[in-house]
Amino acid sequence: MKVGSPEHRDLFCSAFIAGYRAYEPEQLAWPIVEPKYLERLRAIPFWGVAKAMERKAGIMVTAFGKTLEDPVIREAVLLQGAEETRHARLITYFIDRYGLPARQIDTPDLLPARKEDFVVFGYEECVDFFMGAWLFRLASQLDVFPADLVSIFEHIIFEEARHVTFFINWFRYEEARAGRDGVVSRHLVALKNYARSIKQLVRSFAGEETTGFAAVNAKDLIEGMTPMMFLEAALAENRLLLGRLDRRLLKPSLLPGLALTMLTALRALPPRPVATERAVPDNSRRSLDSSIAA
Repeated sequence: MKVGSPEHRDLFCSAFIAGYRAYEPEQLAWPIVEPKYLERLRAIPFWGVAKAMERKAGIMVTAFGKTLEDPVIREAVLLQGAEETRHARLITYFIDRYGLPARQIDTPDLLPARKEDFVVFGYEECVDFFMGAWLFRLASQLDVFPADLVSIFEHIIFEEARHVTFFINWFRYEEARAGRDGVVSRHLVALKNYARSIKQLVRSFAGEETTGFAAVNAKDLIEGMTPMMFLEAALAENRLLLGRLDRRLLKPSLLPGLALTMLTALRALPPRPVATERAVPDNSRRSLDSSIAA
């Protein structure tokens, strides 16, 4: 299958639409959360920011979808807009149900619907998905969050896997049709857009001391987290989630490639003296190591 061909377009659009899961946030199996978990959830400061970001995403993606002339792509983009809007409703219900602190952030009812805005947003999602996809699963295995609550968010995280895969295929399709899909130019454009997207995420979370939604304060949520553990877990979870999607689809590869390079370099470093390592309870260390190995 040639990137940029009608067959490519039909595949990434039909695969995305076929993966849609119908549900309403209020109808999900929300559990009763024990006080120790509620305390942790209420200590996290980003819920208001997360709700605002998802609401903005739904408005912008929907507006962009309405501008598209290709009916096949338009249907898929409008479906993504509906899913982003549903994410905002889910976070709103989650905040209200468990009494989580969430500062009010005003969001406009209309946002620009330019292709450039959709591209920036798509790369932001790629960054956020790579950094955060692993956190809820790992937090569950270490008993940071209850497993029945994490299972709800795992569905959302898989929707994000579908979103970033659709975006990468759509972007490559558009670039190929414009004659800009060479290997060198493709990677230069990706690096530029990833850098800009990371800057946007930092700006979005100004004052929250974080650069992503799901990855927020991971070092505080998971005791003993190191860069090597983060990279191992992130790579493993990305392989797992993206591996559930059609093998013929293009997948985000630049960030995982850079992460693998960094991980290889870290593994080549001489081990630090035991005395300088941060103390981690034996049971937590075993759980963390086993979860990464899985």
